[in-house]
Amino acid sequence: MSKSVKDFLLLSLTSICILLVILAGLSYVYRYSTVSTYEMILMVMIGLVMTATLILALSAVTVFHAYRRKKVSPRTAWIFKLSLKILLPFISFFAELIKYNKEEIRRFYVNVNNIIVQSGSCRYKPEQVLILLPHCLQSSSCEYKITSDIQNCRKCGKCCIGKILDLAEDTNVRTVVATGGTLARNVIASAKPAFVLSVACERDLTSGISDVNHLPVIGIINERPMGPCHNTTVNVNILKEKLDNILIR
Repeated sequence: MSKSVKDFLLLSLTSICILLVILAGLSYVYRYSTVSTYEMILMVMIGLVMTATLILALSAVTVFHAYRRKKVSPRTAWIFKLSLKILLPFISFFAELIKYNKEEIRRFYVNVNNIIVQSGSCRYKPEQVLILLPHCLQSSSCEYKITSDIQNCRKCGKCCIGKILDLAEDTNVRTVVATGGTLARNVIASAKPAFVLSVACERDLTSGISDVNHLPVIGIINERPMGPCHNTTVNVNILKEKLDNILIR
């Protein structure tokens, strides 16, 4: 029996045992409780719901305030980051529940995150910055694969990789092409940058920003004229502008 199967069975049995213990506890409470006990339980539940509602409301107001002002104080940036982190799972769950397009929620998340990060007004040396690109920016018809080394690009002009490579060479900023979220996280863990400038779709940017919340990340949403994950592109001028705003020249 493989380790994955053993882990699956172990976690399944553990979960079932925990649920059985909870069920036994609830059955005991139901059997021996008085009216006052039920009232107390109800009051606790009401208190928990009220607390959760208050936290969500404050988080929503805080995030919307940041979005409206387009700037936050560096001293209070952590409050906005925490509010964003609290709010996203609830909003995403509700959007899934009512079949709403979650891409718009993710786009808003990326935009607010960028506002918070840019408000820090910190600047970095080129060697402290990492540009992270998705492999779908490369033309699907190109025979020179750049996922192992972006320097393999021949700058033929069929896609935007050549222009991005010119920008990277001009600024001396390390640029890496990742084939997925796992590789992207491994690159960040290996390179240990102080700042990440990432191009990706809304879903990958949202999960990536959340995964490396200890790092400042500016996200640039790619353009998908031919659909997701196929011959995507990005406005290199926006990439250059974001890079100029954070680099020490």
